[in-house]
Amino acid sequence: MLILIISLLFFLALLPVLIPFFKSSERSPLELEQNELQELLAEKQTVYAAIKELEFDQQAGKLSLEDYEQARQSYELRAIALLQAIDLLGGQQGSLDERTRGARRQ
Repeated sequence: MLILIISLLFFLALLPVLIPFFKSSERSPLELEQNELQELLAEKQTVYAAIKELEFDQQAGKLSLEDYEQARQSYELRAIALLQAIDLLGGQQGSLDERTRGARRQ
């Protein structure tokens, strides 16, 4: 009886960990792209905020000009990559929307 109780408690403890493996991820490609787009937009805002803070730190004299330029260039490159990814996803999402609208009309 004790072994049964221990086994049951062990199973109940593992249940929250095992549930995601048994759930089917039947998300549509549109939902996945929207989630990815939201993540990219959030990261873009983070990078922009970091650039503003970097400018503030440089104006306050906390950073040397060389460190400021190096960090800013790094942030700007990341922002460019994010903007390109957002544009790419936005274009793909638009074409997916058109295909789903066309499929619904037929």
